[in-house]
This record gives sequence, structure tokens and C-alpha cells, in this order.
Amino acid sequence: MKYQKKCICLGACLIISSLVLSSCIAETDSGGASDVLSSAVSEAESEVSSESSAEETPDEESDDESSTAEEESEDESVSIPELYDPTPEAEGTFYNGIYVYNNTAFEMFYGGSSAAENYAQTMSSIKASLGDNITVYNIVVPTHCEIGLPERFSSLCSSQRDYLDVLFSSYTEDIIYIDPYYTLMQNRNEYLYFNTDHHWTVDAAYLVYQLFAETAGITPISEDIMTRQSIEGFVGSLASLTDAGLEDYPDTVYYYTFDCDITTTQYDEYGENPVESIMLHEYASGSNAYGVFLGGDMPLIVTENEDGNGEKIAIVKESYGNAFAPFIAATYSETHIIDSRYFEGNLNEYLEENGIDTVIFINNTMASATSTRCDELLALVE
Repeated sequence: MKYQKKCICLGACLIISSLVLSSCIAETDSGGASDVLSSAVSEAESEVSSESSAEETPDEESDDESSTAEEESEDESVSIPELYDPTPEAEGTFYNGIYVYNNTAFEMFYGGSSAAENYAQTMSSIKASLGDNITVYNIVVPTHCEIGLPERFSSLCSSQRDYLDVLFSSYTEDIIYIDPYYTLMQNRNEYLYFNTDHHWTVDAAYLVYQLFAETAGITPISEDIMTRQSIEGFVGSLASLTDAGLEDYPDTVYYYTFDCDITTTQYDEYGENPVESIMLHEYASGSNAYGVFLGGDMPLIVTENEDGNGEKIAIVKESYGNAFAPFIAATYSETHIIDSRYFEGNLNEYLEENGIDTVIFINNTMASATSTRCDELLALVE
């Protein structure tokens, strides 16, 4: 398959942009509720059903499900603040598998050790296929129920800390894994996840971007070139799955614009038919407001940054990666953003033809715990 050299120019065609944005609400996040929990959540539950029921904590290897974050930390220097809980005696309510507490919807996690091992094996197989000349970073992001739900509800779902421990210990040594868990836990009282939607916020993504920059030994972008913007009135995917009146408590979608010369092109699932696009779709609104990031889930987006660091990089992601990718695009001279759910090309060929030797894989824990996501990732190198 021959891929065209990416040539990009800033500015959006409104017709194309509206088509891009219209896909946001219909995105199929294998690890999120935008699929109405019909794929990833159901699959994650079924994969661990042999270990325990949803009423129990599914991870059979958890020694103490009521452990606090402080007790779970292996690094005694990590200080985890107590989670602010305005109604410590109150209970939440389940709606279609979504737990609603204090006007916040939590998508519950049921991944166990077998799912963690399967994802680790998947990533190890991909790294073996890509070869020694490709540096692979893997980021698995905890979801809201782990970071933002009080510990007294921990028995309602599996421990993502336990899941991540199994996952990271099961990789081959040639994968550079990035564990955002403690970084997010240290900031757990901040606005890191939406209350009506299954995604994380831009501030959570920025924290993990900084962690990546530190791990990769690159200079992160200066906050001086970042301008904080906002879109009010976001009612996300989880609100539509409940009957809890969450529409009355909308979220705000924050995002950052960057004072650098970034141009963007969107491609189809085969890496062909380039269309001029924009990285941040600032007209996004309402239930589509998360579409401000990249315009939603496109198979392939390429950005070129005249003010970048002179390096190229690829990101293989699901929709959690949408809020993360702009920070990378503002750092690198050329960023190739691949959605593993929709891209039909061969990753080995693509990296070689575009002279890319570094790849970031980013998935949330819910997505990583499904065989569907693993199959999609493996298909990239087959």
C-alpha cells in the first residue's frame, strides 16, 4: 500500500468540519459508554464472569479490596490526598450499569487479571512485529470510577490498580510503559473527568502528557504558548444512559489553543484522500462538545508543526487519545494520529514509509480490558 506524503494547510472547510463533528456523538469507544455499553462494558463483564459476578469485585487477585490509595502505593514518597466527599453517608444508584453518585455518572470497571495479561500479550506481540528500531510507549489510563469514586464504593467494581499491576508486569521488557495512576490520584480532587460523560478532561490529559515528556526525555511545551478555552453546556454519553436528571448538571469542556504554526490533514481509513482540516474544532457544542479535540474519531490525522522539536511521532489511540494528541502535536514537528478502531492500513508499512521510529499507544483501562480492542490493535500489524 502506498501512502501519500502528508502536505497540510491550516483552515477548515465548514462542510467537511460539520461531517467530522457529526461523527463525534456516534463514536464507538470500545472502552466507553458511547457504544451504549453494548460492546466494551458487556464484553469486559463477560470476560471476567468466570472470576466473579458484577455484584462482587471481579479481580480475584486483589488482597484487600477496601485498601485506600495510600495503602496501595508501593512508593512511600507518593502522597495521595483524601478524596473530597460532600455526602459521606449517602449511597448512589445504578442505572443500566452506570453508578450515579452526587450527580456524577461512573462507568464501572470489571477487568480482571486475564484481561490484563491479554492486553499485555497484545502489546508485546505488536512490539515484536514492529521490531527493534521502533520505540514503543504504552499508556493505559485509569477511568473515573477508580480516581473519583470514594473508596467505600470500591467493592462495586474491580481494582484498576491491581489490573494495571498485572498488565505492566506482563509486558516484554522492550515496551516503555507509562503508569498515570498515581499522577491522577495525586490530583483526584481536580476536574479530571466529566460528570456526565465517560471521557477524561484536558487537564487530566495534560498531566499525562507531562508524565510522557518526562519519561521520553523531551522538553514539554511551555505554558506560555497555551491559552485555556472553554465550551459550556456539555451533556455527555453517560447522561443519556441514566434517568438521574444529569442534564441539569452539564459539564464544561476545557481545551487549549497553542501559539505555534500547526497545520492539519485528515485521511480516510486507508491513509488516502487527504482533506484539509483543523486540530481543534472550536465550534463544537452541546453533546458534541468533546469533538473539539480533533473533530472526533478519525481514522488518520496528520499534523505538521513549524515550531516543533524536529522529530516525528505516531499515536495509536481510541477516543481518550483525542484530548491527549494536541499536546503531542504542539511538541513534535510531525504527529501521525491513528485511531486503531478505524484505520485499515498496516502499521509497519506506514511507519516505514513516513520515517517514524516512535509510537505511543494510549488506551483507557476499560478499552484495554476488551478482546475487541486487542483484536483491533493486532490487526494493525497483520
